[in-house]
Amino acid sequence: MKSLCFVHQSKAQLPELQAYADYFRPLYQVEVSSPAADLSGYDIVWFFMGFCRYQPKPGQFIVHEYASLSTPPLARIKDQLKRRLNSRPHLRVFQNKKQSELLQFNDGVPERFRDMGIANHFRPQAGIEKKCDLIYVGSMDKSRQLEKALDVVLKLQPHASIWLVGQPSAYLQQRYQRYAGVRFTGPVANSQIPQLLNQARFGLNYVPDVYPYNLQTSTKLLEYAACGLPVIGNKNSWVSHFLTQNPLPFHDLQQLTAWPQPQAADISEQTRQAWRWQKRIADAGFETILPD
Repeated sequence: MKSLCFVHQSKAQLPELQAYADYFRPLYQVEVSSPAADLSGYDIVWFFMGFCRYQPKPGQFIVHEYASLSTPPLARIKDQLKRRLNSRPHLRVFQNKKQSELLQFNDGVPERFRDMGIANHFRPQAGIEKKCDLIYVGSMDKSRQLEKALDVVLKLQPHASIWLVGQPSAYLQQRYQRYAGVRFTGPVANSQIPQLLNQARFGLNYVPDVYPYNLQTSTKLLEYAACGLPVIGNKNSWVSHFLTQNPLPFHDLQQLTAWPQPQAADISEQTRQAWRWQKRIADAGFETILPD
């Protein structure tokens, strides 16, 4: 059995990492490592990019996965540097075709497309008491401009109970310290997030309508919908397209003048299954190109 090593710099959460490991374990000896490790003994080395100048050993198959485009500041410049400086792999993986077009490698390297997905545990849970008005799960980095959404919400509902799940940012903690209902939970294991989502009346999905966020799948919107949460948020190119295909209770922040009544999102089990990580990975068709 050939070996497959996923190489991750641990700078960002990658829920797909566990999904990949589970998917490929029947086919390969799977390990997860860091760029500093000795990678010479693996048959397949799969990098989550980043910058990478790794030169393969004879017989190694190299995968470069661009899980997302570069984020601000200087996002487009970072993407240009990746194109110029990164070594040439045997396969590149992108979230979607638009991402590939924007990175413009144009060097004939084969590509596969693997959209963002969700774990099996994201689903409605019956009989759970609602304990908060609004929950946000995800990055609170300053580039996410989360305060623009929270300010609107708190102006409408100053005493709202809000849970912010993830690594807190100091500037947000300082900005909302006088609001007793705003709670920073800190990072939470992915397996525990559905329990929190099912205790909320609404999910907050705020994604700045700027490059690259407005071109990429909003994983948290999939997670909210899969758990049956109605959503308060903003619309960008990706969200608008998603809502045309998946009608769900979505309250646009820009048009919100009063606090809405919660109405559960009715997502079919078939749709939930289509969003699962295992389906997303299978649909990418990796078996047609990876060494067996």
